[in-house]
Amino acid sequence: MLEILEGRVVWEKTEHGIRMRIPARRGPFKAVFGPLVAIWLVLEIVRSRHQSVRPFPEDTEFMLQMIAMAIYVVAFFYFVAWLVWTLTGDTLLALDSSELRIQTRVLGIDLTTHAFPADQVSRLRFVPPFRKSDYWSVLNRDSSSIEFEAANKPHTFAKGVTETEARALIDKMLQVYQFPRSWF
Repeated sequence: MLEILEGRVVWEKTEHGIRMRIPARRGPFKAVFGPLVAIWLVLEIVRSRHQSVRPFPEDTEFMLQMIAMAIYVVAFFYFVAWLVWTLTGDTLLALDSSELRIQTRVLGIDLTTHAFPADQVSRLRFVPPFRKSDYWSVLNRDSSSIEFEAANKPHTFAKGVTETEARALIDKMLQVYQFPRSWF
């Protein structure tokens, strides 16, 4: 049974280790931004579609409208992918004494799975969020993550994790396996 570890992070003890679920970060702004962009894109695509069915002379303005419509279609599909990730995306972490496995899912469908031998994982640490370059007083909360090294290559997971969630997650991971040179 999954128990809340801290914030969004839930965990459960398995036979040989632990399993954790870290949902994608959802902010209050995304709840307002998502529907507004969806309405705008749908209205613009409908408007562009109605303009394209009328006969137009072959001129530059018509071609620019077709290019704009193509850009709106691409933006719409990008937006839908972003919205699906925001609402249903999560990261699953399974750790036992022999392996660290990180799985990324959307709609419950496995997108990527990376497995690392536990004895090759080191330098497990929290990477705090950085400031947005436009507004130095504003933190980009989605930029935080947990980072580690495996086979001398850096890897990250748990994008957008808060400091308290990261501390609890790393502490729980260190109870299962003492990764060398790891800190908070």
